[in-house]
Amino acid sequence: MNVLLASSKYMPEYSGSGFRAHNLYRRLSAGKPDINVSVITGSETENSCGDYTHEGFKVRRIACKPFPSPGTGGLSAFKIAFNFHSEYSATMGYLRTQPLPDLVHVFGKNYVTATVLNYARLKGIPAIIELCNEMDTPMQYVPVLNRIEASAELPGKYHFVCISERLKTTCIRCGIPEENLWSRPNPVDESLFRLVSDSEKISIRKKLTKFGENDKVISYIAKFMPRKNHKFLVEVLKYLPAEYKLFLAGPVVDSGPLADRDRAYFSEIRTLVSSLGIDDRVQMENGFIGNIQEYYQMSDIYGFPTLSEGLGTPLLESVACGLPVVANRIEGITDVWIKDGENGYVSDLVPELFAEKIRKASAISMDDKRVQSGKILRIAGTSVIDAKYYELIKGLCR
Repeated sequence: MNVLLASSKYMPEYSGSGFRAHNLYRRLSAGKPDINVSVITGSETENSCGDYTHEGFKVRRIACKPFPSPGTGGLSAFKIAFNFHSEYSATMGYLRTQPLPDLVHVFGKNYVTATVLNYARLKGIPAIIELCNEMDTPMQYVPVLNRIEASAELPGKYHFVCISERLKTTCIRCGIPEENLWSRPNPVDESLFRLVSDSEKISIRKKLTKFGENDKVISYIAKFMPRKNHKFLVEVLKYLPAEYKLFLAGPVVDSGPLADRDRAYFSEIRTLVSSLGIDDRVQMENGFIGNIQEYYQMSDIYGFPTLSEGLGTPLLESVACGLPVVANRIEGITDVWIKDGENGYVSDLVPELFAEKIRKASAISMDDKRVQSGKILRIAGTSVIDAKYYELIKGLCR
């Protein structure tokens, strides 16, 4: 079974969905010799086409927008149409030179993923369509001016994969039959995300941070961008005793249209920390975090103040590592996975309230953490999720 994996972004560019897609097919192709994978991707940070290899997978990047920043003025619709046409033509031109895949698997939404689904519709190729972020519609975006050359209609044979019940509800509301939907959590690799002993925890903490074994470490690993709301946790720290420390880590994009915004945001957090006089209680690291399980394992609480999220894989990974989560209350997402007093707490984004929930979360017993870790892995472990993906792929290719 030859699978064309299409992603809106792909490594080495930072992308949560691209990273999960890559790891899924690494596991499947290693364990199932009948699965072969090729990758086509768009980009937010690059604006050039090219071929490269990432961890054994051949990748084709399509990024050729004549107007990388189309703006919002009167000509923006025409600039967007030119951008779409350019990447649509480049993607279709490339696909016509390749053997027909047995299946396309699409992660994310951009001009490249829209083109791949259009190609699948035209060629009668079945598709898996992964919904990774909050959205109003599961359909791919095709600008109005481009709907003569491309369609957002679905292939004849398709299946949506939703990472939350909220996204599944969105699909049903938009007319997708329930038999064409699979709602599942993002997979958690049980070989990585696990409880460690106290001695391992302190050893990892000493390796990664400036904090001590008696500190209570709150961690948050996320791309530095306003939606992720890191600054809120700095405000929360004001309402917690001195033994509570804060570790923030993640990449800051250094190119593309949002680079200036995100660099400014990172700088604002540093300035806020200094203005509050809590430099000794906060550690910030800029860069892609490859060994993310260690950051969970060295912590005491995981803070999750994001303003919006498709699912929030760190919720599941943290709990699997025995780390209670205190999360922003997002209906149908955080309140589905975080149960007050069991594996953490949900809270409104009020610093005093959030701080109180962090205090409560730090008192959850080790026995309870162990129980909750096992529960998450039985639902979302990679062995469980991968087996369902394999059956779905086989069924669509049949």
